[in-house]
Amino acid sequence: MSDATSTSLIKDIKSKYKSMYEKMHEIEQIKKEIRVLKKNLFNTCAHEWIRDWDEPSDSICKWKCKHCDLSRNPNCN
Repeated sequence: MSDATSTSLIKDIKSKYKSMYEKMHEIEQIKKEIRVLKKNLFNTCAHEWIRDWDEPSDSICKWKCKHCDLSRNPNCN
């Protein structure tokens, strides 16, 4: 393999890694935005709690709101 081909491949690899890290950063930003939105929803919804029978019996997230589908325990959202 020639040096030009190797150099081109190395550039492509580095470019792909850079793109991947930018997208990972974007995903983290979107996750933060979702957490903020869930917190606002938790504080504004007129909750009616129902038992979530799909959760295990020892789960701390057994109750959820039938309107917003968030858990009664904020740590589960």
